[in-house]
Parts: sequence; structure tokens; C-alpha cells
Amino acid sequence: MPTAEPCAPAAASYNGTVAASFATTVGAIRSDPQLHIEPGRWSAVPDNHPAALCFIDGQIPNAPPPLPSHPTPSPFDRAVVAVIDGLPELLMAGYRDRVPIQAP
Repeated sequence: MPTAEPCAPAAASYNGTVAASFATTVGAIRSDPQLHIEPGRWSAVPDNHPAALCFIDGQIPNAPPPLPSHPTPSPFDRAVVAVIDGLPELLMAGYRDRVPIQAP
């Protein structure tokens, strides 16, 4: 069942909006091939632990900053954030046309 409430703080931190959110589990997030979660991430948290997966549309800066002699790239416009026990964690950022909204 979708729920935007756990995603609201992450959206606010990017001055953005919640484009989509999904109530899910840590295991489902870990196994999502789009997210490329590294082995061992959240190792102390069991697969069946509740989580939210948030797609945030906002202005997400590219990092690292470019050298002064290079043009500044346009900021990303979508972030994917996991919220576990109320704590948001950025999983990836990119452009909407390359980071589609997808349920875990």
C-alpha cells in the first residue's frame, strides 16, 4: 500500500515532492535490481523488516562539484530514498527519464 508520510522529510530536504512511495520490506529493497544495493547494506536488519521506498522529484545536486574550468552539470531531478525506522537514506539519484518509478 503506498504511503507518502515516511517520505515527506526526504522530499522536504530536496525541496521536492513525493512522486511515488511504497510500503515494502528491507529485503525487497535489497533485491531490487534497479537499485544495485551492495551486499551487507543494513546487515543488522532482517529482510522482513518494514521499510518505505520513496521516489522524490526535486533538485538533487550532482557530486562532486565540477572544476572551476568546467560547466556545472544540471542537477538531478529524481532521488530514490529508503526509509527504515524513520531514517531516510539516499539510494540513488538521476534524471526522471532514466530512473523510472517502479514498485519493489
